[in-house]
Amino acid sequence: MKMNIAVFLRIMLFISLSVMVYDYLKLEQSFIQMERGFIDGFSLYISPWPGLFVIITTILFLVANIVLVIIVWRNKNADKRSFLTFEYDVSDERAVGNTRKAVSHAFSILLIYSLLMIGSYMYIPNYFVDHIWYPLFTTASIPIVGLISYLIVYKVLQYK
Repeated sequence: MKMNIAVFLRIMLFISLSVMVYDYLKLEQSFIQMERGFIDGFSLYISPWPGLFVIITTILFLVANIVLVIIVWRNKNADKRSFLTFEYDVSDERAVGNTRKAVSHAFSILLIYSLLMIGSYMYIPNYFVDHIWYPLFTTASIPIVGLISYLIVYKVLQYK
């Protein structure tokens, strides 16, 4: 369950940050269009929820990590060198081994997906004024795919 929560918090952090950056890019896009004479004026509503969501998710993530650091340092059987995140129990050697394998597989998937996403930029126009969402959200999807593939591989290894 901790694994699902950790991956969910990280994915929500990437999504909310992407939406927040998208709002900023829409504003910049409107200024560029006005500067070039395509439009005379504009109105834009920027929602406050992505920024609030980034702050809340970051606080939850930090609190969960601080609590786990305290628990791990009190546990005599835990391998403190293996402590990276709060997804798994560091006192369980099998979980540590599964994490190492899952990271290796997720990294391979991430490399392939990154190449596909970066290669897909060739098929969109160089003029991003009309398509600013595509490079932003495809770039933001790279760590999300990595996290999801890590979670899937870890769960498969856990139930093997």
